[in-house]
Amino acid sequence: MTAAIMTSIEPPARSVFETSPEKLRPFLESLAARVSGGSNWMVRKKTVCDLLLGLDAFFALPAAERSALMADDASSDTPTDAEGGPEDFRKVLPLYVGAILEGLRETAIASPEQAAIYLLSIHPEHQAAAEAWMLADPRNGKSVRRLMREDRRYRQLMDRMADHWRSAQGRSA
Repeated sequence: MTAAIMTSIEPPARSVFETSPEKLRPFLESLAARVSGGSNWMVRKKTVCDLLLGLDAFFALPAAERSALMADDASSDTPTDAEGGPEDFRKVLPLYVGAILEGLRETAIASPEQAAIYLLSIHPEHQAAAEAWMLADPRNGKSVRRLMREDRRYRQLMDRMADHWRSAQGRSA
């Protein structure tokens, strides 16, 4: 069992909601609302992984199939930009995680599941809070690393996000 250490989360300097296109905001808000319904971070982590892996699968479909599915379900909150493919979507996954976490408005990290998701956010403040929590007690870091190894859905999400991190490193080099 991990120590009951809580690490504060600084509010992001740049809000995903303020910098995103107006038509994307309701979708981002719906993602945050779905995750906030989770009773604890074990449930929220599963919800984040399932939502984003589902969206990844949707964007992996050919553009014509995506358009047809969206036409069949006019009430869908899926972004209506059917042009982007899986590579484009995977590059924005950290933005979606950041929006979800912004929507939760949490002030502290207190569990390995929470820290693991915060590590995936586009916000440096979220990543820093997760890293500080992991460093606050060696058991915290160990529990997050174990989760990364053993949770299949989380590992799949990390693999899909690797595209974003590689492209970000290429831009900063």
